[in-house]
Amino acid sequence: MYNFDKIVNRKNTNCYKWDSLTTKYEGIDDIIPMGIADMDFEVCDEIEKALKERTNHPVYGYSNDVNKELAPVIYERYKNKGYDIELEDILVATGVVYIVTHIIRTFTKKGDKIVLPTPYYSPFGSVIESNERIILPCEMKLIDGIYKMDLASIENQIDETTSMFIFCNPHNPTGRIFDKDEMLELIDFCQRHNLLIISDEIHSDFALTKPFYPIININKYAKDNTFTVSSCTKTFNLAGLKVAFCIISNPELKEKYNKAAIHTGLDSVNVFGIEAIKAAYSKSQKWEEEMLEYLKGNREYVLNFFEEKLPKIKINPSEGTYLLWIDFTKSGKEVEKIQNILINECRVELNDGRMYGNHVGFGRMNLAMPRCYIIEACNRIYEVFK
Repeated sequence: MYNFDKIVNRKNTNCYKWDSLTTKYEGIDDIIPMGIADMDFEVCDEIEKALKERTNHPVYGYSNDVNKELAPVIYERYKNKGYDIELEDILVATGVVYIVTHIIRTFTKKGDKIVLPTPYYSPFGSVIESNERIILPCEMKLIDGIYKMDLASIENQIDETTSMFIFCNPHNPTGRIFDKDEMLELIDFCQRHNLLIISDEIHSDFALTKPFYPIININKYAKDNTFTVSSCTKTFNLAGLKVAFCIISNPELKEKYNKAAIHTGLDSVNVFGIEAIKAAYSKSQKWEEEMLEYLKGNREYVLNFFEEKLPKIKINPSEGTYLLWIDFTKSGKEVEKIQNILINECRVELNDGRMYGNHVGFGRMNLAMPRCYIIEACNRIYEVFK
C-alpha cells in the first residue's frame, strides 16, 4: 500500500537533517545525510488525515488532561507488546530526553555518578554532565561479534555516590537487543548497588532479527526501580510533534516524579502530537508493518554490500533500531580523518563515533530513507575506500 521508495524533498523546510548541511559543510551541496535519526519516509495516511481533521477547528489552545486521553491508547499498545503494566503506570510527557532530564534532577544529586554503557546515545551524556552529575562509563565489548556490557569492569568504581543506571534497549548506536540473561545480570548488578534504572525503549518496535523483551518484566526489582521511557515518534516519524511517555510501576517513585513535574510543563503535549499518537497506535499498523519490511531490506543491502566489497570495514549487524554502527578503524585510512573523508570525498554524512563516548573511527548510519539513497551512499563509500 505504501511507497517507501518515494523521494520527499525536505530541503528548505527548516529540516535539521537536510537544511543544516549547507552551514555545516560550506561549498559541498550534494551530501547524503545519514546521521540524524529521523526518517525520510512520508507519514502514514491515517496520521496525516488525523492532523488535517484537527486543523478544521481553528483554535489551538491548551488541552485538558492529556494523560487521561492518551494513557488508555498507550496502555493498549504496550499491553499488546507484552509489557506487565497497569493503566495508571503511564505518564505522558513532551519527549524522552526531557523525561530523562527530569528523572535525573529529581532522583539524583549533584556530584552523583550515573552508569552509562558506552558507546552511548550522546544526549544522555550531555544531560548527565549539564546537570552536574558524573558519567561512569561501562565499556561495551565485542564478544563473538556481539556488543555486550562488561559490568565487572566497573564493579570497583561503584561507591555511595553512584545512584542510577541508564539502559538503552534496543541499544543506540550499536543496535543490540539484549537477551533476558543479560538483563538479569544488569538487574542483579543494580540491586547489589541499590541503583535506579532508566530504560530507554524508544526503538523497541524495531525488532529486526530477534524478539524484544521489556526489562520491567524480568523481576520485581526491575519493575519497582525502573523508569521506562518511550514514544511513538521514532516508529512513526513524528519527532517534531513532541510527545512521549514514562512508565513507572512503583507508587512512591510515581508520586515523587509527579510532584516534581507539576510546575515544569513536562506533561504539556503538543496539540497535534495528541492526535498523532492516537492515529499511530490505533490506525497505522499496516504502514508500520510495511515500513519494517522495507527497513529490513535496506539493512540487508548494506550488510551484503560491505561484506562483499569492503570487508575491512566492519558493520555491527544490528538486531534492532534503524541504525548501523560501522567500524572504519581497519579500513586503511587514517582513523582521525575518517569523518573528513566521508564528508569531503564520499559526500556522505554519518554521525561521528566521537559523539558516542569518543569512539574514533566509527560512524552511525541511518537506514530510514529511500533505497536509492542507500545504494548511492554505499557506492560513494566504495569508490573512496576500495
